[in-house]
Amino acid sequence: MILPRLYFLQENEQVLVESFTNRYTLQGPRVFLASPFHRVTRREGITLTQTDYLIIRNNMTGELRTELGPALVFLTAQEVVIRNLTVIPLGPNQFVKIMDQNTGMARVEHGEQTIHLHPYEDIVGHIETGINIDDETAVLIRDTRTGQLELVTDHMVFFPAANHEIVEVRKKIRLEDHETVIVKDRNANYGFRRGTDKENAFFLGPHEELVTLRWSTGIHKEKRDLSLTRFDIRPKFMWYESETRTKDNVELILGITIFWQIVDMEAMILTTDDTPGDICSHARSTIIQAVSRVPLDKFLATFNSLVRDSVLASEDEFYGHRGVKIHEVEVRSVSCKQPETQQILQEIIQEATDRLNRLQKQESENEVQIKKVEGEIESERTREQLLVIKEQHLKHEGAMEGRAQAERLRAFFEGLGSEFDLEQKLHLFATLKKNEALGLLSEGNANLYFTPADVDLSIEARPPTARRRE
Repeated sequence: MILPRLYFLQENEQVLVESFTNRYTLQGPRVFLASPFHRVTRREGITLTQTDYLIIRNNMTGELRTELGPALVFLTAQEVVIRNLTVIPLGPNQFVKIMDQNTGMARVEHGEQTIHLHPYEDIVGHIETGINIDDETAVLIRDTRTGQLELVTDHMVFFPAANHEIVEVRKKIRLEDHETVIVKDRNANYGFRRGTDKENAFFLGPHEELVTLRWSTGIHKEKRDLSLTRFDIRPKFMWYESETRTKDNVELILGITIFWQIVDMEAMILTTDDTPGDICSHARSTIIQAVSRVPLDKFLATFNSLVRDSVLASEDEFYGHRGVKIHEVEVRSVSCKQPETQQILQEIIQEATDRLNRLQKQESENEVQIKKVEGEIESERTREQLLVIKEQHLKHEGAMEGRAQAERLRAFFEGLGSEFDLEQKLHLFATLKKNEALGLLSEGNANLYFTPADVDLSIEARPPTARRRE
């Protein structure tokens, strides 16, 4: 005999009662007496916190419903939990796109808030951050309903609408004065924006893109691995190395430096997509032709001018058609391809170097001798100037002495007064001079001899009074 069972249900408990004809649930707190023919399942209610919620399906009708926390949830006999979820927190600049799988409609929610999904909704992608649109940033979006592109440049924190797809975040392009970019529009037409334009900072339009060219690099220009979107229109150097052969069949390897410049971007983009490669290929062709016409000795004597003239030929319009100008071409190095020939070339170069060294040494010695002679000449010239100066000083001293003597003579004559005439004054002056000469001679050891004709002597006795009067 099967007896009934008694169930004591707590506040957070329920039982699922199943019979042959019915299914139902009972929630606590209560006491339940189950029939022997019932199958009873005890289960607890589902506790939801503030951030929890459930997606519940009714198996009888197929409908879905959402149960939000905080709550204590009891399922009916026909309900099952299909999704146990947590609310989505969105920060101040965050957004998320949500798609209703039942209707195909989308919505965009952005912070600051917490959101929960409706029964048929799913997140498309992941939580993203809004885009700050300012002077340097714009957003290119596509309307998924019409397929049209739009560039948003208004300053804001941008959140896309439900029908918007972010294609690209674009930065403003700022060009230096020497830079140029090529812009291609939706019709594949080329436009050119230059740093010298008034509007040298801009955003690309919705259907515009920068043209990228792949240029050849390396000493032999064998790799096209340099991608450029900004083109420098200033003159620039380019290095290249090529093989050539002289008239006497000597194989040479030439290292060349080419100084070139882009002068016409329109012509360049319409004619070539590898400007350095074209320049070097054409230069190689003209150099080979020029070198093949001369023997090695003549080439070594004139290689720089020979190569320059061959590349810079005035009648060659190849470079002009490609919008470039070659300013200068220089030979950086010359070597022979064959080691044996290279050894001979090195010996020739060494001999030329030795000869130059000897000439330089002789020139140095000659320069030293010249400097020595120039020094002697300068010394004699200085000595001559010294003699001239001495002569001038002697003349000046003589003149001064003469003027002093004349001044003394004038004072002497004036001191004699008018009692004597000129002849007497001169005679008296000559007598005094002779006396001075005699006095000087008498002070030395010299002997002086006078002849009767030289001296007029007389002995005369005068009274003392006459001597006193004189």
